[in-house]
Amino acid sequence: MLSTRMARHTEINRGVDAPFYYFYWLEGRFRLLIVCVMAILEGCLAVMAAVPATLTYKFFAFPMPPQAEETYKRRTLLLFWWILQSWIKFKLCFVKGHEIMMARVEAPPRSYPEDTVVTEDTEMMGVPVRIFRPKEASDDKLPGVIYYHGGGWCWDLWEAYDATLRVVARLDKMVIVSVRYRLAPENPFPAGPDDCFVVTRHVLENTETLGMDPENITLMGDSAGGNLAMVMMIKLLSPSKKIDNLSKVKNLVLIYPALQAMNFKLPSYRQHRGSNIPTILSSELMVKFYVAYALGMESVDVEELLENSHWSEEMEAKSTCRWIQKEADSLRDATESDPKHRNSFLAKKVNKYFLDPHFSPLLADDTILKRFPNTYVLSAEMDPLRDDSFLLVKRLNELGVRVKHRHWESMDHGFTGNTILYKNAQKALEEVVEYLKQQSTDDI
Repeated sequence: MLSTRMARHTEINRGVDAPFYYFYWLEGRFRLLIVCVMAILEGCLAVMAAVPATLTYKFFAFPMPPQAEETYKRRTLLLFWWILQSWIKFKLCFVKGHEIMMARVEAPPRSYPEDTVVTEDTEMMGVPVRIFRPKEASDDKLPGVIYYHGGGWCWDLWEAYDATLRVVARLDKMVIVSVRYRLAPENPFPAGPDDCFVVTRHVLENTETLGMDPENITLMGDSAGGNLAMVMMIKLLSPSKKIDNLSKVKNLVLIYPALQAMNFKLPSYRQHRGSNIPTILSSELMVKFYVAYALGMESVDVEELLENSHWSEEMEAKSTCRWIQKEADSLRDATESDPKHRNSFLAKKVNKYFLDPHFSPLLADDTILKRFPNTYVLSAEMDPLRDDSFLLVKRLNELGVRVKHRHWESMDHGFTGNTILYKNAQKALEEVVEYLKQQSTDDI
């Protein structure tokens, strides 16, 4: 009886206090909401303060050697690259994909209504090309250039090179054919060189139709494109290729080319490992390019390759490999290149590509290299590929090839492709064109 009365009394009190009860409940929830909003705002303010602070720190943290020029522009570019790399690493935590493919950034087409150079996008034997020529029509046969763009054989920078090649074409009247070859890792070696050779052969067979001087043809490329330009020269000089009916190549221009995948412990590779370096191209990224170019979507341990664990008896038996190893010891800041341990499985997987002269052109036979045309080699100090150029120049000199080496102590890999950003890019291209002019004059 007593419990029943108490229960009824409680129900009556709840009924009377219900408005106050809900008021207190809403007040509590409102205070909780305010606390959450304030916490979010404080977090946003902290992030807003942290992001500029982090970016400012990174901007000044990139090491710059004393001889470096245009450092603020380079720091800006490096900061952008660091942000992109950080974003890719973040995406890879949640999305499966190929790191090299995720880093692709396509340049939007640009218009040049007042330019003195006109372009034509077409195909040669099924391969896309862009032809640059002077706007003013002329019956004269002009010097011809076949250009192979860089990008580690993996990045579609064909459109991005439009501005660079327009600069070259403005400096002297010439016809330039820019090749848009297939890219790795979707189309690994030898897809890219095959496309380039199809176009190269077509151009050399049709110089008259293209308005080119058949006695003044240059093969030119930078980075991976420098590799392809040299490979094209090797293919043209190969005994298996019939080139009697083709125009002869007069000049070869190699701009910080990637020439060998044998020794990744050269001083320049050692100096540019890690992320805190004064150039976009790190040694790790360069090796990743080589792996994607050779194996496509497959992957191997990059750190093992950087330690030369892919060395094998087959490699040491090749005379060109022995020459590279001998000369590597005489390079500036040279250290021991021998691997701490050897991985026979890794060697078997990669060396069938790495030891192919059409993949690593520095490994070509002397009988081929000594027949090279006039060669211009441009290298940059802040570049893991720097020593490749020095080795090539030494070898060509030993074989009696006419070679000019221009080393840019103050610049880094890729600088010639940034004519809008770097003044030295314009200067470097002017020197290349001046060299080509001089070669034409010397033979008159």
